[in-house]
Amino acid sequence: MFAKVPKQFQGLARRAVVCASLALLITVYAASRVRGDEPASVLLAFRYTPVARAQVAIWIEDAAGHFLATVALTEAVAYRGIGNRPGASEMNSGYRWPYGRREGVLPIWAQRRAAATGAKQFPRVIFQNRSEGAGTRAVSDYSVDDYYCLQFDTKLSSRDKLDAVSCASLFHSDKGRYLTPDDVAKQYAEPWQDIGRDAGSMQPLPLGSLYPPRMDVTRCTTDDCFDHVDLTHFAQDARDVMPDIDAVTRATAPGEVPQELLFSVPAGWAPGAYVAFIEVNVEGDYNAQWNNTTYPTPRLPDTGWDQYAIVYGYAYRGQPSVVYELPFTLGGAGEPSLAVAEAAGRSSWDVWNSGYGQLESISLVSKDPSSLADSDGSGVDRLHADSRGMRFAVQVKKGTAAPLNAAGAAADGGVPPQAEAVLDAGGVASDPTSTQPTAAFAPVGAVTDLSSRRHDNPLRAHTWAILRLSAARSERPIHDYEVRVATEPINDVPSFIRDGRPAKNATDAAEGATALMLPTDVPEGAPIEAAIGDLVAQTHYYVGVRATDDLNRHGPISVAEITTTARKFATVSPCFVATAAYGSALASQVAVLRHVRDRYLLSTAPGRAIVAAYYAAGPLAARAIERHAAWRSLVRACLAPVVALAKRLP
Repeated sequence: MFAKVPKQFQGLARRAVVCASLALLITVYAASRVRGDEPASVLLAFRYTPVARAQVAIWIEDAAGHFLATVALTEAVAYRGIGNRPGASEMNSGYRWPYGRREGVLPIWAQRRAAATGAKQFPRVIFQNRSEGAGTRAVSDYSVDDYYCLQFDTKLSSRDKLDAVSCASLFHSDKGRYLTPDDVAKQYAEPWQDIGRDAGSMQPLPLGSLYPPRMDVTRCTTDDCFDHVDLTHFAQDARDVMPDIDAVTRATAPGEVPQELLFSVPAGWAPGAYVAFIEVNVEGDYNAQWNNTTYPTPRLPDTGWDQYAIVYGYAYRGQPSVVYELPFTLGGAGEPSLAVAEAAGRSSWDVWNSGYGQLESISLVSKDPSSLADSDGSGVDRLHADSRGMRFAVQVKKGTAAPLNAAGAAADGGVPPQAEAVLDAGGVASDPTSTQPTAAFAPVGAVTDLSSRRHDNPLRAHTWAILRLSAARSERPIHDYEVRVATEPINDVPSFIRDGRPAKNATDAAEGATALMLPTDVPEGAPIEAAIGDLVAQTHYYVGVRATDDLNRHGPISVAEITTTARKFATVSPCFVATAAYGSALASQVAVLRHVRDRYLLSTAPGRAIVAAYYAAGPLAARAIERHAAWRSLVRACLAPVVALAKRLP
């Protein structure tokens, strides 16, 4: 090809052709790596139905027990840092409780992830300037907390009243600092009550933690806050230890609602045997073996706990986490669907035992709570059995243009042989479907007409917003609409995943805000509307939405913006008159009236109208009575029968 090129230029021509060819190859390769609409070679579809408030980790290991990947991790652990925050691990809990590291939330997953080749532990978080058994602030170590709060009424901080409380309009917490080598050298410790020996001790804390710290906070810079400089590193340090943490984080699923998660198998995974695991934890899941009597509020060692830690909250250690184990095979024929009915084991509460985090016998865990008393908790029924009695399922799905043969290579078309039903003691296989070579499908389209506006309820517009969109175009069935909210602009996929948090629904339900799940069976162009919740007042949000089909192909990201309002009663107590009459917003009588407002009045349109009228006139009335002791006494007398009646309401 270079015969007609002058001899003195032939060398340059050859080099030019080589360089051009390399550039073309690099371009093609790069394009293949960044196209989000190409199906993976193999997909895994995980299916389960959790109970309310279930914290979940899903991960995959090879047949030899080597940890390979985290598929999903619920937000309380991955983003809110409940496993690695200030406060002793035995410390009581409550509604959105801010303190007490929950080492027992998902310990099997945590131990196995940390034991993987090349894995690191997270830096450990402790209180800034108080002991780990202290719930009361005695020093300047606090800043505004937009998520966690404390309930200062013993009746409302119990396990049975978690559905009757809400966070105060303004709460300050200590976000903590990192434990240092100097702390370890000085044997910095947390109080620990040994249940078996009814004795207490101070347990020195190791430098590392199995769980990520909070990623939902940034260090404040004003004069009236006291965040430690370590807070600036929390989010990035979590990502350094677990780079995929943003991608695998999921909002807590709504209870009793079937879930299906798609996982694209990495190209480097060889055909062969693998094992999928799901670990599930529900706080306060009592039964006869694990409850607030067998694992009570800790009181020992005597000097380890302050009065607040002993009086408020509830003993949260019910049944420990439960694990389901499901073997599957990559590279086989067909699309086998495997499922498991029985739990493989459980964890324990022996946090300071050298073997803690190992899979233990499922004994002493409730098996079928539907036939038992409520006190027997959910147990293995944290994942509900389906019509076949199965609780955790995985289907191996082919996403390539042709099915894979047993060696993992593309077959030459046609109907593949029927897949074998490979079972072990804990698994069952359904009849796999035949897989025809899939045709080329057009890319998934973008959602259109995306907009966001303030919520119609003025008493919720500071934390709720309305989302509207039109359904995306897709030749394949839509698997889900991924909705993420961010306080930074969403410009591309990295910012959508890294800065956007999974959207929650807007609800007053007892279990709180859970994952927002938009309908997927809506025709292209049809309108979809939903309310987003769990937002922060007076904050500008970017709401990103993309559609994903059943081959785990993602459509383009569409973005809307919304600014939440100020809370109507942000500057004064919401129970104006009662607060003035009883002298404190933390008085038990005020808490009872607030409960009636939140649970009964705000849940109906007439009730909301009454509350709105009260908020219009309440501040003026409160200012009138707060200056006169006789008037306050008269109002208390008038409110007494109302409070007495309110206390009888559930």
